[in-house]
Amino acid sequence: MARWNTRLRKAREAMSLSLAEAVNLLKQRERITICRTFLGQVERGECEITTSKFRALCKVYCTDANWVLDLQEVLKEKRQSKFQL
Repeated sequence: MARWNTRLRKAREAMSLSLAEAVNLLKQRERITICRTFLGQVERGECEITTSKFRALCKVYCTDANWVLDLQEVLKEKRQSKFQL
């Protein structure tokens, strides 16, 4: 299972955005300022990010936060284990 930060990077790359382009879009569309190096650290799992910044990045990347967090698979597993009791 891919970690959320890896999926976040994949979402950025799917839009063919560099780190610099991503932070510029984040500032323009969501009025959130972060630096390129910080976003790189987040994508490598070296730093954590606030929920509001995570949500804004998902919006800028036009991706579902559930996919980034791999929640669909987690929910599916919980449903299956619930029925196996």
